[in-house]
Amino acid sequence: MKNRKAAKKRSSFWQTLKAASGPYRRLYGYVKPYKARFVLGLSLGVAFGMVNSLLPLVVARVTSTIFHGAAPNPMALRSNLEILNTGPKINSIVLICLAIPAIMTVRSLCSYGNSYYMNWVSNKVVTDIRGQLFGKMVRHSMDFFNKMRSGFLMSRITNDTRAMQMALTSVSSDLFKQPIAVVGGISVLLVMDWKFTVVTLILFPTCLLPLRIYGRRARKAVQSGQEGMGEMVVTMQETFAGIRVIKSFARETHQEKSFERSNQLQFSQMMRLIRSMEAVGPLVETIAAIGVGMALLYVYAANLSAGRFFGLITGIFILYDPIKTLSKIHIVMQQSIAATTEIFSILDSEPTVQDAPNAIELTASEGRIDFENVTFRYANTVTDAVSNLNLRIDPGKTYALVGASGAGKSTILSLILRLYDPASGTVKIDGRDLRSITQKSLREQIGLVTQETFLFHDTIFKNIQFGRLDATPEEIYEAAHTAFAHDFIMAQRNGYETIIGDKGCLLSGGQQQRLAIARAVLKNAPVLLLDEATSSLDSESEQQIQKALEKLTAGRTVIAIAHRLSTVLSADQIVVMDYGRIKEIGTHAELLDKSGYYRRLYDHQFNRPQEARAVEQGVLVEELV
Repeated sequence: MKNRKAAKKRSSFWQTLKAASGPYRRLYGYVKPYKARFVLGLSLGVAFGMVNSLLPLVVARVTSTIFHGAAPNPMALRSNLEILNTGPKINSIVLICLAIPAIMTVRSLCSYGNSYYMNWVSNKVVTDIRGQLFGKMVRHSMDFFNKMRSGFLMSRITNDTRAMQMALTSVSSDLFKQPIAVVGGISVLLVMDWKFTVVTLILFPTCLLPLRIYGRRARKAVQSGQEGMGEMVVTMQETFAGIRVIKSFARETHQEKSFERSNQLQFSQMMRLIRSMEAVGPLVETIAAIGVGMALLYVYAANLSAGRFFGLITGIFILYDPIKTLSKIHIVMQQSIAATTEIFSILDSEPTVQDAPNAIELTASEGRIDFENVTFRYANTVTDAVSNLNLRIDPGKTYALVGASGAGKSTILSLILRLYDPASGTVKIDGRDLRSITQKSLREQIGLVTQETFLFHDTIFKNIQFGRLDATPEEIYEAAHTAFAHDFIMAQRNGYETIIGDKGCLLSGGQQQRLAIARAVLKNAPVLLLDEATSSLDSESEQQIQKALEKLTAGRTVIAIAHRLSTVLSADQIVVMDYGRIKEIGTHAELLDKSGYYRRLYDHQFNRPQEARAVEQGVLVEELV
């Protein structure tokens, strides 16, 4: 039974080394652009280990010279001045005494250079990987973000990359530097007095016991600690993002308790890790102290000289730090392996929506869009969002999508933007399959205004400029005028340079919506998607925005999700959706006249009273016709 347990512990250690080979080999691939500094850092670490091992010889030489013979009695010097002429000259003593500071200086410079260059390379590599990781996440498909919590993604970029950095600093440096220090130190001690060395190092193998005892505990603590940190970051991100809702429902205490749970879990796991790592030190120190005690007994029995004694004791003490560091490196490796594996798993993941190898650039568009037998279902759902959808959207016309919640209206906009690819069928623009066009060039031809406006914590000017980054200030001002936003912007303290807060929280909902529309105006795309674009506006603001949208939609293809009467009345065609299928298409007058389903939907959705139907069907329909 004991042998089985020992074999299991040994196998876990070798499994850790085996698990490290793959991620570390790939990680070191990022070092290639900086290999000169990396090699220099490792070389200085090797030099540190070699110089460090020479320290016992220097100490033995200096102390043997200084303690040469007994010190003369000061009273005897008066009558026996010739004593001063015996032994080494004062100049020689000074030079010998300077040997210790000289070797310590060289040792310190090597240690500094090793630490500086290894940290420079590791920080540079982590900077590169963070950039690559963020770019990978940003370019992932929407289903990736539907499955992953943003807090965990933030934790990968911040916390996991910091843990991964240890593989390049602590692990890489110590695996080169510390073994050389240990082997060199032991070699010097053997040369000085092999019997003493054997006696003092008889307990050396036991210094590895703490590694086996606490390695498994540390591995579990590392995994749980990273999960706990991820939970804590998620709680913070969701709290700050939804602070308005939290305050509206007076749920500050609830969020504090949620954060406290994740924070306490992180504390508990971190303390488990610290106990596993720090317990190694005292055990090594105790074993080393026993070794020193045995060495002192040997010194007494062998009647060693003072110089040799100080040299040997120095050698024993300089072995302590490398052995202690090496005994912890297994735990450090486990922590960095877990983080590195998580990061590379994201870097290796592939977006479900990708550009075809021969995808072309769409430099201009007429605005004609076709859905041909399109079926699509979101992941982890049991019903199709749209099913066998056939729809032709002619250029330069406005199409209003109406239907109950879940009818598939937003899915149509997502498929046009190619945020998702259909399971079957084809979506085309100007007769070209969207999958044959690069995503970037496709989306450059499409403007978007959504119900849930997103603005950056930046100036009003920068938020509008986001629609077209190369726009001139005059074009930005003109877009604001078109969206009827210029007046309220100029009323702000700093005008266009006003910081509008997180998600534009310092502006009203209507003001946020106008900035979003100004951003779409500035983009000047031939296809415009309006996802309940006027939902946050009051009646007066809506009238202004409708005028702006009339200018914006002229000559463009517009697909609008309609939750307002004005959107329905201004549409060239109304597409009635029901359970992912198109139930009917026509103008408002045509559908109101012949469709009972549309009439019921219209009365319910737009809150039309029963007595207004006659007017709607008689007078208004005649005007539209």
